[in-house]
Amino acid sequence: MKKLILPFLFIIALPLTSILSGCNVKGFFTSYDDDPVYESPVTEVVAGAETGGSSADASPGAKTFKEICSSCHQSKGQGVPGTYPPLAGSALAQNADNSKPIRIVLHGFQGAIERNGKTYNGVMTAWAQLTDQEVAEVLTYVRSSWGNSAGAVSVDEVKTVRDQTASKVGAYTEAELN
Repeated sequence: MKKLILPFLFIIALPLTSILSGCNVKGFFTSYDDDPVYESPVTEVVAGAETGGSSADASPGAKTFKEICSSCHQSKGQGVPGTYPPLAGSALAQNADNSKPIRIVLHGFQGAIERNGKTYNGVMTAWAQLTDQEVAEVLTYVRSSWGNSAGAVSVDEVKTVRDQTASKVGAYTEAELN
């Protein structure tokens, strides 16, 4: 009889125990209540518009920002320390010379940049594939959000800068912007 128990344990009980220990039968073994849930930035814009969020947050510029820019500059424009500078309170974003932010969006930016005593050294991708309308909308959104209070960027301004910088190859550096 003892000879039958040992093979039974190895042939039947051990595999059965292994199978059951790896299963999740209605949360019996594992609880998924604390698993993170991904929420798309675009969903946040739509939800904000449906729940009475500000009209600026539902603008086409806000949508473009959430889809493209927020992955680096964050949803509230706070940036990433050491890598991507904040757009909230940014002197460059609010500069009277609209051509600087337009050039950065169209051709990108690379190299170290110092803002408010902090150094950032990330690379911004060029977004020349955006239409003049989309660039104007996203920059208008940035220039009027998170405490920024600069004026709108027009489609004509974007078109002018795009035409003037059409031969530009590569991303801008801090020295080239000044």
